Amino acid sequence: MKTYILKTDENGYFVNDTKIIENLGLLKTVANDDAIKIAKALSKKPTTADEIARNLKMPKKTAYFYVNKLLELGILARQNVPGKKADVYRSATNSFSYEIGDANVKLDIREQNIQDENVAKFYRRFVKNGKFDGYICVGSPDPHGEYRAIARDTHYAIYLAMFLGQFCELPKDFPVLLDTDVIARNLFKQNLIVVGGPVTNLITRDINNFLPMKFAKEEGWALKDREGMHSRDYEGVVEKIKNPFDKSKEVIMLGGIRNIGTLSAMLAATRFSKLTFRSYNDEAPWHVLVRGYDIDGDGEIDSVETVQ
Repeated sequence: MKTYILKTDENGYFVNDTKIIENLGLLKTVANDDAIKIAKALSKKPTTADEIARNLKMPKKTAYFYVNKLLELGILARQNVPGKKADVYRSATNSFSYEIGDANVKLDIREQNIQDENVAKFYRRFVKNGKFDGYICVGSPDPHGEYRAIARDTHYAIYLAMFLGQFCELPKDFPVLLDTDVIARNLFKQNLIVVGGPVTNLITRDINNFLPMKFAKEEGWALKDREGMHSRDYEGVVEKIKNPFDKSKEVIMLGGIRNIGTLSAMLAATRFSKLTFRSYNDEAPWHVLVRGYDIDGDGEIDSVETVQ
């Protein structure tokens, strides 16, 4: 098992491999300028002990002594070079360390990657001990429900999973389910991220009455809130509620009345999350209407507008 030193600055997290030295006596032997010069030189270019002595202008006896000590500690290693009669040495690690106490803090780097506070608040109940806690629910690709609809937005969950993968690991159970599976397995009392409107996703249908922005079927489907009806194809909604079947859990719904509306909501909750959640303050229920636009005219949504 390799051991690493973790460093962080304004540019992010960085790791450097290290060799843990358990023999304090040997560590004292190589904790000097000559040994460090040799280790640094071999980290740049493998070479022989004679060449080290010549390049560093030190006695051969000194060079051989420290090479052997560094080799014994595993800081250096021999390298096989065809045609070379003398032993060639190389660096086996970028640093060496001595531990004065056991590591007792489990750090999940990805969980720390949620650098925007409001984005972290929105998703934090879906991350438990560094793992995704809940299920992503997508519509079945088979005809189902009263409209015998076929979901064509299931693949949007891949993008969502890539986004969530930045800051949490996979759970033990498979986290993506069809709406029909949630119903069959009675998994309503879980943290759920539901993708798609009520026609293609039956879970959206079942929680629709609890949503702050509801899907309404008038002359045609539309999103309805206090401001009125929103029926443009490119409009979607990102909303969050306490799970009506278990108030200790939450439901996030990303959907629109058309596929493009659901895609707009998905992008708002992921790629444009800082914009979308800029005013979010850990509320539930909470929602925001989003509109997706193709600004550069290439046929794909590349910009999102939020309507608070």
